[in-house]
Amino acid sequence: MTTLLILLLASMLGGAANALAGGGTFLVFPALLLAGVAPIKANATASLALLPGAIASAWVYREAVRAISGRFLAIMAAASLAGSLVGSMLLMSTSNHTFSKLVPWLLLMAASVFSAAPWLRKAAARLGGHQSMILLVAGQFFVAGYGGYFGAGMGVLMMALYLAASEMNVHTAAGLRTVCAAAINVLAIGIFAWKGAVDYNAGVPMLLAGIVGGYWGAKAVKRLNAEGVRRGILIYAWGLTAWFLVRMAI
Repeated sequence: MTTLLILLLASMLGGAANALAGGGTFLVFPALLLAGVAPIKANATASLALLPGAIASAWVYREAVRAISGRFLAIMAAASLAGSLVGSMLLMSTSNHTFSKLVPWLLLMAASVFSAAPWLRKAAARLGGHQSMILLVAGQFFVAGYGGYFGAGMGVLMMALYLAASEMNVHTAAGLRTVCAAAINVLAIGIFAWKGAVDYNAGVPMLLAGIVGGYWGAKAVKRLNAEGVRRGILIYAWGLTAWFLVRMAI
């Protein structure tokens, strides 16, 4: 019962974090690992638990999404689905032993990207001013591939891509990010479910808790200090990454 309560709390906080500032994977994925779920199944189940947060974020940015042309949105969504398919199938072909060895390095990369998010966005904005469809589509495919495989920090990478390779402002880019992230997660979860990689005993209750967290985060996103939330997640993410790296070295 205690383990289930911890998983529900992690999912609720993860859903809220994704709606506010991102980084929900840092809360949900390790909680599943510590609960004894195998690494690949933990990654797949975390994707299921965090889906409501992604959908809630898309709802928050619905006005920004409406400003994007339907054709452009369809192209980016298609690139997202294609990349997610490749990444999620690659995960399904990876053994738990290999993936467990990769986890500390994936967390390190994700924590680094999440830490550098403000600088990446500023640098990308300075590079913007013209739109390159080839770069946008290719970049979206590769980011979506990473998202289908692991996903922590993919939102930051998408924001940097959009600001650097298009004329979008931050608000419009954030709206596109939420739609593409939802597409990536929905397809990946479908493949994980098809391959039997989701732990439904933990995943379904966590999904419901994630809905509560995602709704709360979406309601609070315009009132709370998202930067303060991001800093809190960063402290946790780096502590978690250090713990996994030390455990690997022992």
